[in-house]
Amino acid sequence: MDSSGRLILMAVHAHPDDETISMGGTLATYAAAHSDTTDTYVVTGTRGELGEIVIPERDTPEEHERLGETRMGEIAAAMAALGVTHFENLGFRDSGMVGDPGNEDPRCYHQHSTNDLDATTEHLVRIIRRVQPDVIATYDDFGGYGHPDHIAAARVARRAWEVAGDSTWRPDAGPAWTPKKLYEVRTPDSQRDKVLALLESRGLESWWSEPKDSTPEDLEKWRQWRAAMACPDELITTRIDIKKHLGAKRRAIQAHATQIKSDGPLLALSEQDYIDLGAVEQYRLVAHRLPSEPALPERDLFEGLR
Repeated sequence: MDSSGRLILMAVHAHPDDETISMGGTLATYAAAHSDTTDTYVVTGTRGELGEIVIPERDTPEEHERLGETRMGEIAAAMAALGVTHFENLGFRDSGMVGDPGNEDPRCYHQHSTNDLDATTEHLVRIIRRVQPDVIATYDDFGGYGHPDHIAAARVARRAWEVAGDSTWRPDAGPAWTPKKLYEVRTPDSQRDKVLALLESRGLESWWSEPKDSTPEDLEKWRQWRAAMACPDELITTRIDIKKHLGAKRRAIQAHATQIKSDGPLLALSEQDYIDLGAVEQYRLVAHRLPSEPALPERDLFEGLR
């Protein structure tokens, strides 16, 4: 909570665009209430410099050389679209997708968080102790879809949750601060199936679509991966209604132009499609430090704090 009494949400992510895809509506919802009751911070671990470029004419060695700078410009535009005014980057190098040579780069987020978790976590703890968030939201242990940097971000956020309030842990990282609630953003099985069915009815594919011409072994690996990307519906504790902010989320998605296709599944669905699908972003409350157990299900990440 800041000096004016506003409750603070901190979203901890891996790369520019992750914040918008997974939580854009939530961020816009709480940013819209900024002047009255809440404030919103976004922290990413990397600049996303090893990502793909989906615009063919820009997919050049020169563009890849400056991709980190480009992605930082894109997230700044996305934050403006969502109304978020506070954004920070931890400064680690992108690790690339699973199996990418970048996974082995000693500068990358994956390697840092694996080899010295506390040293990596200190970067986030310094921000937490300065900003004093009441709520932290990040990924599940699988990082949403198994990306090494997403897993690193979740690992670092959970460790920061544990130690930020301990005055004996890295005391030179600032005065101790204890966040009150920790969430992971999730996709329940029912939502995945509804989105997939709608996309397939439009002749569109997504990463949930069954791959063609796969060996039985690869198909089984894909099925296991697809199952891990979602969770049983009963694990969802919190649903945030984002109907009023679908336009802002769409504009923020468009701001990430080098990595989200304009004709891809994220932008192929209309606002009405998202409303028909429920227009919610969904979370699991992982841990809390409230004086009593919160009433579930929740419609507000700050439930029990207001």
